[in-house]
Amino acid sequence: MSVPLVLGLDFGGTKIAAAVADLKGRRLAEETILTNPARGARWNLEAGLEVASTLLDQAGDEGELVAVGASTFGIPIAGGVLLAVAIPGWGELDLRRAIESGLRCDVVRLITDVKAAAAAEARSGALVGADPAIYLNLGTGLAVGIVCGGRVIAGANGAAGEIGYCLRTRGDLERDPADRVLLEQAVSGMALSAVAERETGLDLSAADVFAAESGDEALASALDEFIDELSFHLVNLSVALNPERIAVGGGIVRSWARIEPKIARALETSVPFPPELVRGAFPYDAPLVGAIALGLEAHDLVGCGAVGRREPHLGGLADGDGIRRARALGSKGPVCEVEDVRASATQNPQHRNGRKTKTD
Repeated sequence: MSVPLVLGLDFGGTKIAAAVADLKGRRLAEETILTNPARGARWNLEAGLEVASTLLDQAGDEGELVAVGASTFGIPIAGGVLLAVAIPGWGELDLRRAIESGLRCDVVRLITDVKAAAAAEARSGALVGADPAIYLNLGTGLAVGIVCGGRVIAGANGAAGEIGYCLRTRGDLERDPADRVLLEQAVSGMALSAVAERETGLDLSAADVFAAESGDEALASALDEFIDELSFHLVNLSVALNPERIAVGGGIVRSWARIEPKIARALETSVPFPPELVRGAFPYDAPLVGAIALGLEAHDLVGCGAVGRREPHLGGLADGDGIRRARALGSKGPVCEVEDVRASATQNPQHRNGRKTKTD
């Protein structure tokens, strides 16, 4: 008798994580590998699928893959991924079909990584019972997931929460889009690495920068500016949304003791109704947790007869044409306003060619 298995995949800008789970969501095997953006989209995709195949082989001949949930940087749509320049060519991948053929599974659902993370935290993590709430991802890139009315908001084009594209000063309005320094270019893991290279001439990760600041006044000052600007924008976002709680995840959370006090003070002194600020329950793998849950929900939909539907109730974006809203079929916990979004000529050319690097 075969044992049904669900696969979760998280395609990030700097790493790819995969996990095999049973139908209760218990992880049976998992592995994480680093990406190599210089090798391009196809190589990195195949590397991720190879890891997934190896994990499935380890489950034995009795294991049967019944569904895949996959999160990705950028916004997955039918036939491509928008705002996805972390790995050259990723935007042109038909990710769902590549996973279907590579893993021989016809139940594949896709979601934006930060929205998967927000849904995971709202369903069973640090945002349980908080509404509205914000999941803030501080990783390679910068973005938030917004939970409202029990749903992770996708937005009209699937881009809700993409605060990395926020302008930073009024002067940006007068600048050519190509000359602007957007928020993600100042507040993100990649931004810290860029600052470190300018100040030291060394290729340092964000973690390296935090570790080295005690002996380097320039790096310490850069970190203060980083946290101050993050706090400024988080204050304004909190004023606009009035969240009950903000949960923070991503690789930079490893330096929580450094970043939390200044952000908390800014929220407490500047927001009329300050939200609670907490570390995420799944600080480093929330997108993978969300991807597994997405796969489980996709399997449940097929099992209850919704074979023709492609809208997972947890997920960020389904695959198809037009915009569709998913309604829960007996699912529990927060869900997303799920959309299919057509790539269109109205997408800002600056962002189409863009600078965007997503979460890790």
